[in-house]
Formats: sequence, structure tokens, C-alpha cells
Amino acid sequence: MRFALSRAGAYRCIAAGALVALASALRAQDPSATATDQPTPQSEQQKKEPRWRIVDSEINLASLIEIGAKALGRHVEYDRSKVEGNVALDRPGDFSTADIWQIANRELFSRGLASVEPPGASSLRIVPVAEAAGFARLEALDLSGCSAGFVKVFVPLARSKPESLVETIKLLLSKSGGAVNAVKEGNALLISDYRPHVEQALRVIEIMEAPALQPVVEEVFLEHISPVAMSALLERVSNTRKTLVDTPLRGNALPLAESESMLVIAPPSEIAWWRDTIAEFDRPEPVETLHYIPRRFSLGDTAHLIEATVHDVGAADAAGSWKLVEDTLTGTLIVTASPKKHAEIQALLTRLDETAEGPRKPLRAFPIKNRRVSDVLDLLQKLLDAGVLEQGPTAGQAAADKSSPDGTVQGATAPIRKTPSATVSATRKGDITLAADEASNRVLAFGEAPLLDQLARLISTIDVREAQVMVEALVVTLTESQTLQVGVELQKIGTSGDTSARFASLFGLGSPDPAGNVLPPSTATGFSTAILNPGDFSAVVTALETLNEGRALTIPKVLVNNNVQATLDSTLQTPYASTNASATVATTSFGGTIDAGTSVQVKPQVADGDQIVIEYTVSLSRFTGAAALPTLPPPREENRLTSVVTVPDGFTVVVGGLEVETQGKGESRVPWLGSIPILGNLFKDQSKNDTKSRFYVFLRCNVMRADGFEDLKYTSGKEAAAVDIDDGWPKLSPRVMR
Repeated sequence: MRFALSRAGAYRCIAAGALVALASALRAQDPSATATDQPTPQSEQQKKEPRWRIVDSEINLASLIEIGAKALGRHVEYDRSKVEGNVALDRPGDFSTADIWQIANRELFSRGLASVEPPGASSLRIVPVAEAAGFARLEALDLSGCSAGFVKVFVPLARSKPESLVETIKLLLSKSGGAVNAVKEGNALLISDYRPHVEQALRVIEIMEAPALQPVVEEVFLEHISPVAMSALLERVSNTRKTLVDTPLRGNALPLAESESMLVIAPPSEIAWWRDTIAEFDRPEPVETLHYIPRRFSLGDTAHLIEATVHDVGAADAAGSWKLVEDTLTGTLIVTASPKKHAEIQALLTRLDETAEGPRKPLRAFPIKNRRVSDVLDLLQKLLDAGVLEQGPTAGQAAADKSSPDGTVQGATAPIRKTPSATVSATRKGDITLAADEASNRVLAFGEAPLLDQLARLISTIDVREAQVMVEALVVTLTESQTLQVGVELQKIGTSGDTSARFASLFGLGSPDPAGNVLPPSTATGFSTAILNPGDFSAVVTALETLNEGRALTIPKVLVNNNVQATLDSTLQTPYASTNASATVATTSFGGTIDAGTSVQVKPQVADGDQIVIEYTVSLSRFTGAAALPTLPPPREENRLTSVVTVPDGFTVVVGGLEVETQGKGESRVPWLGSIPILGNLFKDQSKNDTKSRFYVFLRCNVMRADGFEDLKYTSGKEAAAVDIDDGWPKLSPRVMR
């Protein structure tokens, strides 16, 4: 709805209904008003909101109050005599309900009046400002549902003390009607004033009560500079910045040497400055590579001194900023570092060159950890006699400077210079003296420092722990024999007149006498049949087949060092006598012993790829019977294998074998009769023997390399447990934790 009010009509209208009727009449009579009342493009919300058109530059204050009350739907109580007069407008035109009510309250404020909403009342009341605080009700903090121009709020505080905010809030309130009181018991403020002033005070309190910004903690990693150096640089920069900028930095950066980073703790507004500053100064330091030849002292001692004095071992350097290499081939130190550290190295070497003469031939002791010191000393003496150790250069200077006399650049990227070869002489007898300390297993050496360095490297090459080899030999002997014996004995007694005749085919099988009448007990084994016709004939038939199978295992096991021979013998000694006869007396004495059993000799050598070259001899012997005479040793059978083989680590392989097969067939028979086919078997004693023996040798080798001998413990564990022996290793057992 739109209303156009003329000045005369506005003065005459008191009630809102009269004002509406007057505005309608004036708009109907005034063409200009009708023309200006044409709708203009507005938002949907603006079209729904009531708009008021005031065509004059002044309007009665009471009319504004009535229009505002009508629009708010509230009744306003006031003394008309105190609101007489006109209100000058900034401009004629359209006004919303809120605009009209705001203009009315502003005019009331200028006259020392204020609209308040008393507690429990449904109407508004216009009272003097001095009395407004007593009439106004307590409003919500967001002032929702509040229509009065003068409001009173109770503001609880969470972070601030009320008395600390009173003076600040007073600056935001009006001089005439504003008031603020600190409520210490409730840690709150009681504020009363015109609504715009109170809203302004509430916004300030909200800002002051906002939680403080938490500092940002960020870890910035470094690539080229150490954290300690970066921390010192940032401290200098921040101190210099204080003299140029009024606002000092509140943050700080802490070095973390363990992680090669800086821990920045700063407000959010400063974190970008710290990050950018660290990135700007985290630049790689220029480095160069130079070569140094120690004059007085050994290469290793000089390198250790440079590491301890010039290079801070405890500090972490950027990648590629420091590197020291001992070039034992040329006797030089190759150092990659910054120019500052190169200057320190050159100063250190100059100081060493200028020191007073010290002992030119130091004494050093080299502990031997894995071999006997006597063996190492013998080997070193042979190498010294052959001139293995060489005397290096004893004088010189830095082999590479920043630039050579002809201006060519030297260093890591420079081409190799063609310099005359250094004079190298073989070590003369007496240049170095060696001795062995058997008690401590050390080699004592006295000589030139460069020669001692070469000797140390040589000993480290020689004194290495050799692998051990667990060699298991499995000797298997298999025997098979089959014997078949069949025999027939016949006897016949015949009488012709006074002549008696006996015919017999006897082979010792025990045929009974035909003249008797009793069968003798059978003494033969196997199948045996006897037939007796007393006084006439007797017959015996025997048959026996014997089968024998034998298997003998011999498993010797021995642990031996690499390239060392080991022997394992398990033999039985049998003595025999010796007889010395003379013309008068014969004496019998001890003639000696003869051995039979198992003998194993192995010499392993660990090759590349854990292949093992073994030189071995396996001998298996046994006695085959009793001695023919007391003065003779018993007969002995021996099988021996000797060879050199290559076997894989941890596998069981056969390395040799011997197979002997013997077949024998025997026959005893009566001449001519035994040759008759089929019938001749009655006049025979037959035997058949088949014997087969096999002899095999298996080897399994396990290389023991573990530094803590864990593999040896594992290998020995089963055998130790089988015989109930404590191996001495600590036992682990579960424990209940309560």
C-alpha cells in the first residue's frame, strides 16, 4: 500500500484511519501523485512490504508516531503536548515502516524522550530519557521481538571481567540516557540506552568475548642448511626487523636437529612470513672438491683429525655439503666442503707441518680376531719379503687448488691433470718391524706411519672370519646272500651165498646203517627224509635254502673350519702274537694290532655361491673271520673311497659307491652215475651260493656363517636334546602378566 500525504492533510490527521482516507483522497486528486505511484521494478519482498509516500519535506511528529504504531500493530501511550511540532525530513519520497519508526524515535531522542516497553505491558510508552531505564523491560540479547526505541539488556560474560569493560562500553553509549553497570556476582553487564547504541555495545562485547586466536604450530623441513644455523639467522633477522617495524613479531622458530627442520610457533597472521623467510634462506651453500696430501702423519690419522675438528660430527649437514674420502691408492684426502671449511682444513694442515718433529716411527698393535697370530705373522713376513708394502710420498702440498698457475679450473669438474708419476720404492728390510704377542693374539708393528696404514688395511683383508662347515658322512652297507643245498645218500646191502656186498653213495649227510634197524636222530637242518629197510638198503634226502639280508649304517659327523682337514676314526683294534724261535728256545710276544672300522677324512673349501669343494677319504673295514694261527692277524676286508668333489650347501648327495656280486655253484656226485640226466640227481650233493654287497657314501655339508652362531645352535639342538645335555643357551618361557 502507498500513501501520499500533503502537509495540510498531515497536520489535520490524528488517527491512522483518517490519515489513510486523506492519503487516498489526495492521491485520487493529485495527478502527479498518481503518476509517481506507478510501480517500479522491485524485489518480491519489497513488493509485499508496506511503503509510505511522503510528498512534503516536513511531517507532524504525532503523525509519525501514529503511523509507526499502526504499522507495528502496537498501541502507543504518550502526552500529546510533549510531541507537538514538525519533523524535518531529509527528502520526500517512499519510506518503509521501519524507516518511519526510526525517524520517530530519532526525533524523540532529540527532544529528550524515548519509547519504552514496560514489563508486562502490551503497549509502548513515551517517557523522558532520564526515566526510561526504570520503565524499560529486560530484552533478549538478540533484541528479537523488541519494538521500543530504548532497550535494556543483561549481558553475561564468559572470558572478561565486567568491571574491565565498563569504561569501554561507556564510550559507546549516549551521554543523556546511556548507562552500564557491572554485575560482579553474575559476571555480567547491565546496559540500557537507545537501541542503536545498545546494538553497537553488543557487537563490541561479542568481539572482545571472542576466543583468542590459537597459535599455529608448523614444522618446516630444511634441505640445505642446518637447523642451528637457520635459528641463529632468523634471530638476527627478527631483531633487525624490530628497529624498522613498530609491531614486533610474536612468533618464534625452534631448531629440531633430529629431524632437520624448524618448528614455527606463531599467530596465523605471521605464519606465512616465517615460512617464506625460512624458504628464502634455505639455499644450498656452494661447495667445491679439493685434494690434500698429508705430509707428516698417516692418511687415516689426518682424516680423523679433520673430521673431529673441522667437520662437526654431531651436526647434520645438508646433502652433498660435506664428504671426506681416503684415497689409499694415491695417498690423498678428497674433501668436498664449503670454502670456509676448506680454509680451516688448509690452516690445520699448515699447523701440522709447522709442528716440531715427533716420533717418525710409531708403534701400533693390531688385534687378530679370527686367526692365530703366528699364522698371520708368517704370512705378513712373506709379503714383506716380497715387497708388498710400498713407501708413499713423504712431502707434498694440496694436490688441487681453486685454480692452477695457468688459470685452468681445478676441482671435482676439472679434467685429470697429467702430472709426473710419484717415485715409489719397495719397502726395504728394516723399514718396518713385526712381532707377535701370543698372549693377546696381536701383531705389533714399528715403522713409518704410511706403511702402518698399508699394514692395517692388509691385516683387515687377511684377518677375516672363515665360515665353518658341518660335514655329515652317511656310509651305507647292504648285503644279500642266498644259499641252496640239496643232497641224496643211498646205501644197499646185498648177499650172494657166502658173499656180502655193500653199495653206497655217501656225502656226509648222515645216512643210517642198513644193517641196523633203528633210524638215527636227524641232525641236518632244513628238509630231511630218511628211509631204512633193515638188512637191505637206506636212503637220506636233505634240502636247505638260506636267505640273508643285511643293512649297516655309519653316520660320522664333524665340524671343521674352511680349508682345514678333519679326521674322524671309529675303529676296533685286534691284537695278535709274534713268535721268535731260535735253536734252543721259542718265545711268543705281542706282535701288534690291526684296526678295522670307519675312518673319514674331509677338507672342505667354501666356493662362490655356497658351493663346497671337498677333498675326502672314506674307509670302511671289518674282520671277516678268525685268525688262522695265533701269530697271524685275522683276515680283514676294507672298502676305501678317495676323491675331490663339489657339492651344494645343505643337500645330501652320493659321492661314491661300490657294488660286489658273487655267484657260486658246487656239486659232489658219483662218477658216471651222477651224469645221467634226471636219474643222476640221486647220486649228487648240490650247493648254490649268491652273494651281493653294496657300499655307498653320502655327504651333506652345511655352511655356518651366522655371526652369533645361531645356525650352529640350531644344528646342535636336536642332538643335545636327544642325549639330555644343556647347551648353555638362555631359555625363554612365557610369563603371565597381571
